[in-house]
Amino acid sequence: MSGVAPVALALDGPDLATVAVWARAAGPHVSTMKVGLETYLRDGDKAVHVAREASGGRDVFLDLKLHDIPETVRRAVANLRGRGVTFLTVHADRGVMEAAVKEKGDIGILAV
Repeated sequence: MSGVAPVALALDGPDLATVAVWARAAGPHVSTMKVGLETYLRDGDKAVHVAREASGGRDVFLDLKLHDIPETVRRAVANLRGRGVTFLTVHADRGVMEAAVKEKGDIGILAV
């Protein structure tokens, strides 16, 4: 990604059309598209797909900050595999992080 800044652009727009416009405009310039909780709850996997496709295939950082009992986090992370997510946030609780890592597949887990 020569010439691309190692920056995650927040795509927490008011609707999916705006998300697509922002991703398309920034895609050539940044490495990662961030989809936050509100956008993901509103648009689901469509938001991840639009972020990746409109940006020209950039990484997608799903910023959900998962925090629940470890078994629930483990299952949630397992359900996100294969959906185009490159990175996922979870809370920095030891049990939560261990559960997320157990099921992450090729998703990078980021603790917050």
